[in-house]
Amino acid sequence: MRRGTVLVVIGMTFILSTGSGLAALQALAETPLPLKIGYQSSSADNWLLFAARDLKFFEMVGLAPEYIPFDAGPPMIEAAKSKIIDVALVMTIPFMSGLSQGVDWVMIGIYSEGAYSESLVTPKDSGIDTPTDLKGKRIGYYKGASSHYGLAMILRQYGIRRDEVNLVHMLPEEQLAAFKKNDIDAAMAWEPWIQRMVHEANARVIATEGDLGIYTNVSTISVRREWLRDNREKAVRFLRALIMAYHILQKDHSVAVRAEAKEMAIDQDWVEQMYRDAPPPHIHLWTDPRYLYSLVKGAGFHRRLGYLARFMFAEKVFPKEVDIHDVLDASVVTDALNASENVR
Repeated sequence: MRRGTVLVVIGMTFILSTGSGLAALQALAETPLPLKIGYQSSSADNWLLFAARDLKFFEMVGLAPEYIPFDAGPPMIEAAKSKIIDVALVMTIPFMSGLSQGVDWVMIGIYSEGAYSESLVTPKDSGIDTPTDLKGKRIGYYKGASSHYGLAMILRQYGIRRDEVNLVHMLPEEQLAAFKKNDIDAAMAWEPWIQRMVHEANARVIATEGDLGIYTNVSTISVRREWLRDNREKAVRFLRALIMAYHILQKDHSVAVRAEAKEMAIDQDWVEQMYRDAPPPHIHLWTDPRYLYSLVKGAGFHRRLGYLARFMFAEKVFPKEVDIHDVLDASVVTDALNASENVR
């Protein structure tokens, strides 16, 4: 039996372990609900989406999904504004940038935990062994990205003033080219660019955000508040499919790794390393206020969003201050988890 077939069988066994589960899913399949899913195709964190897509879990929970890829976060803001997409798998910075531009959306999930997939990278022969060696060095970074915040926090933690380094605003592909020409000494990068720098430019990682306790680099599952009010069942079903994918990937994550490698057209071994560094989030813990990426208001992740919002406004990345008081909603995943337990 082929591996893909085995995974489908495992998935079906998971959700159809009782007669009532079969009846429930049959009822769902009779009334599929359309759902337009926007995601960033260049982002290395689509494990759950690709697993649920390739194993047809969205269809199993009664959705008719349409997948809409984007090259970056800002176009997703416009797509949300114009209602081209229903669900946005969007990073925290575009999410808050959207809020500053009038998009009234809310976070119903933390799609990836990227603290260990956003890193300070240097050529092996740069003479930089730790962040303390960055003084006087030329550092590539992308202004307005979550790595901008991560780099600023690294410099702060190591007592390095901004005027003691030369910060150069560059796209990730420009950072890679600059490494190859020895035009920069370090870069604050994210996946898959970290793997490309390591394998194509003889570079190495000297610090990750997670190592330093910086946990703001995440991809969110976000929906417009008005849409959620009118389409709550769609949102619950979407998260149910991701919960199913989560359980499958705990047993065998190869379906997600293969799909990500194909989507980004990079070596599958690199993607395997990316998965080890930043696996899918613990969906069952989103409602636990002690969890690093909890959706509970007032918990650690909510406070860190506030720090990030104030930083980006001070850096003039956001045109106005962003109110993050009511941007988290843990009730949808609570319903999805309860529904999943009832079906099993």
